[in-house]
Amino acid sequence: MPFLLGFAFVIFGFLVLALGGIWGVLPEGWEWVGGLFAVVGVMMEIPGLLQMTIGRAKLIVEFDKIVEREKRSLALFMKNPQLGDASIGKKSIWRRIGVKRESVESLIVSFQIREVGSGKVVIPIMQARIYSDADSSEEGSWRVRVPPTLSYETSVMVAMWNESKRVAVVPGDRLRGEVELLKGAYRIEVIFVVDGEPQNRFREFIVGDSADELSWVRQVGGKGDFEN
Repeated sequence: MPFLLGFAFVIFGFLVLALGGIWGVLPEGWEWVGGLFAVVGVMMEIPGLLQMTIGRAKLIVEFDKIVEREKRSLALFMKNPQLGDASIGKKSIWRRIGVKRESVESLIVSFQIREVGSGKVVIPIMQARIYSDADSSEEGSWRVRVPPTLSYETSVMVAMWNESKRVAVVPGDRLRGEVELLKGAYRIEVIFVVDGEPQNRFREFIVGDSADELSWVRQVGGKGDFEN
């Protein structure tokens, strides 16, 4: 608040000098007070307008491959980035004027997988279990809240390599068990329901003869980051 009031006085000073320079007329008596209150009123409304635009929740999604010794997995990593400078302990200009990133209050993720080329659905739409660093049980949830963070603290597991069967395995949902994917090229459609608003993202991946050949290939259409 002191930052805004100081800025308001600066703006008012510039306006007074501009009016005096252009028309040679300066405020008299209570006109000074009225003009100052008008400028302060406008400045007080700015944080609210910025909060409704810049401060809206924003979901950033990364398709990544997890490598842990012999284990290989394909996953989605998500975050709702904080506003301003990511430097630890440094207060951004947005926070100084009272603007902060809102949380995603409800995130649900579902997906379906098709064969590339034939378009055959090998895994119908299924709801994904979502994992969060805030969940100490590490069991995941079907719906999560995503607060603003600096790092990717929310994730979804898409497929894991099973060395004994030499296939990729997709985790099951509430109704179905895990599903095996044989060697081939696949396209996944991921549906993100962000605070009730569904948005889609498409990506292709391949399953090969070994763990190292399980990998994302390329993005196919879809939007970039999601804003609520």
